[in-house]
Amino acid sequence: MVDDPLFTRENFKRLQKDLAQRETQLAIINSVQEGLAAHLEVQQIYNLVGDRVREITNAQVVMISNYDRASNTIEHRYAIESNQRIIYPGRHPCGGFRSRIIESGQPYLVNTHVAEEAARMGQPTIPGTVTPKSWLGVPMFVGGQVSGVLSLQNLDYENAFNKSDIRLLQTLANSMSVALENARLWEEEHLYRQALEHEFQIGRKIQTGFLPETLPELKGWEIAARLQPAREVAGDFYDVFPLPHGKLALILGDVCDKGLGAALFMTLFRSLLRAGANINFYTRQEVKTDPSVNDCLKNAVLLTNNYIAETHGETGMFATLFFGVLDPKNGTLAYINAGQQPPVLLHPDCSELPLTRTGPAMGVFPDIEYAVERVTLKTGDVLLAYTDGLTEATNPQGELFDPQTLWKLFEPAIPLQTSLDQILCVHQEFSQLAVPLDDITLLAIGGK
Repeated sequence: MVDDPLFTRENFKRLQKDLAQRETQLAIINSVQEGLAAHLEVQQIYNLVGDRVREITNAQVVMISNYDRASNTIEHRYAIESNQRIIYPGRHPCGGFRSRIIESGQPYLVNTHVAEEAARMGQPTIPGTVTPKSWLGVPMFVGGQVSGVLSLQNLDYENAFNKSDIRLLQTLANSMSVALENARLWEEEHLYRQALEHEFQIGRKIQTGFLPETLPELKGWEIAARLQPAREVAGDFYDVFPLPHGKLALILGDVCDKGLGAALFMTLFRSLLRAGANINFYTRQEVKTDPSVNDCLKNAVLLTNNYIAETHGETGMFATLFFGVLDPKNGTLAYINAGQQPPVLLHPDCSELPLTRTGPAMGVFPDIEYAVERVTLKTGDVLLAYTDGLTEATNPQGELFDPQTLWKLFEPAIPLQTSLDQILCVHQEFSQLAVPLDDITLLAIGGK
């Protein structure tokens, strides 16, 4: 065994040298990959790999060029010669050594007679640059196709590069290609998200325009409302608007689901309800006699329910709704509660009266007959309507929120708007969520 030529001192030294070189290359590859993992911006990736290749190879020129197959052009994203960064703006025709690499998908090494080989293959030359003595290039791949070329040039010596340099350069090029593709996808997603956020901002602005800018002011009455969306746009809505002969419409609704689809249907429900309740106004008909409150409520709710059920029934979209009509003169409130959380009438003596449901959610079945109920608000009473985003919240222990703990927040000396803000604050502390899981809408009216 001792005389085996495979175990000569020279072979052993060469093996040690190769092993040390491989360990060095592995350390270089690991350091570059760690850097690539920390960089997502495209040009930073080119700079990182280019600078590292320049440090570890026997090359005065390092270039990283991406390739556009449609135009058969290259763009030099990184170029350095003798420690000087060089900018080659724009795209350039692809030819010579790089064309061979792109066509074959294989590395290409020219270690001698570079000038003659360049002339034979039509290698483009840049005015003012020195013809190299050695040239090495390796392909970059994305999706199995060549996406660019990483190339080295030694301006002083022939035979400057070897197979070890090819292996190292190809490994770095592969790592860079993956990082560049990830960065490209990340940038595309980032741009898409920016565009989407912009669209949502527009949608939220439009949706906000459908909500009352200000609430009506009635002598002897106080009105307040709050809407806290779970997303950029909400499916909840409220509306307060005057009706003929001094009456006041109070609406609170919750469209199923959340997000943009629910927001679109929210605007449709709200518009139909307002138009149906004010049909005489929008048809420019003079209202000489006090219209029936029952007719006002039933017409608006029936029109909206039938339109959604018959026109958009296949979408499965529906809304729960509380629609009340208040006569401020005597405090009588006529209402239809279509599947909404029962509003609660709070009395000054701390007793409470839930306003029961009078029918199913709107938009599911046409020609539903909704009953109209009545209740009277007296001085000191507060009517609070709210969506299920308030009641269905849980804390980290899984306990449901009990809204009855909030009724004490309504005190005669405290404005209703302040009480609603306090409710949202207590609710957030209970759920320990910065943003609720569902929209929360509150609408309150009280007699002074």
